[in-house]
Amino acid sequence: MKKLFMIFALVLLVCGATLGAMKWFGLGPFEQPEMAKTEEGPPEIKAPDALFIDMAPVMINVMQSGSIVTTIQLELKIETAGRDNIIKIKRMLLIYRDAFVKDLHSFVPRMLSELDRLDLPTLKQRMQLVADKVAGETGIVRGVLIQSILDTPQ
Repeated sequence: MKKLFMIFALVLLVCGATLGAMKWFGLGPFEQPEMAKTEEGPPEIKAPDALFIDMAPVMINVMQSGSIVTTIQLELKIETAGRDNIIKIKRMLLIYRDAFVKDLHSFVPRMLSELDRLDLPTLKQRMQLVADKVAGETGIVRGVLIQSILDTPQ
């Protein structure tokens, strides 16, 4: 009987030590649940990084020796960030389109005479410069996306 009592006391001692260690280290049933952070007001909605504005297609007639050699149609989108910039750009969309047409009417024939093809990175960079010039400051127009080019020889 003494042996049974000693084994029972030893088991109680091991269980007590185990429970004490679990409580000390915060393990098992003694683990503290993480408290949810309470925010004041509704959660903040993050605006997307890039917003795009569609433009009407830009058509350029390339003239050579008094006749139309080819007609190039560009489908463009203007990339910006922020709702305020969208409003500014949409108000000036016709001015942007007009500036693109005027600049590309002189730039595209020179590019075609030098390279015999349209160089898209150069064309995109040129339209970015024109867009910044129209906006009056950099940062409103983050980029000009050329969606498609249709070249129709005459």
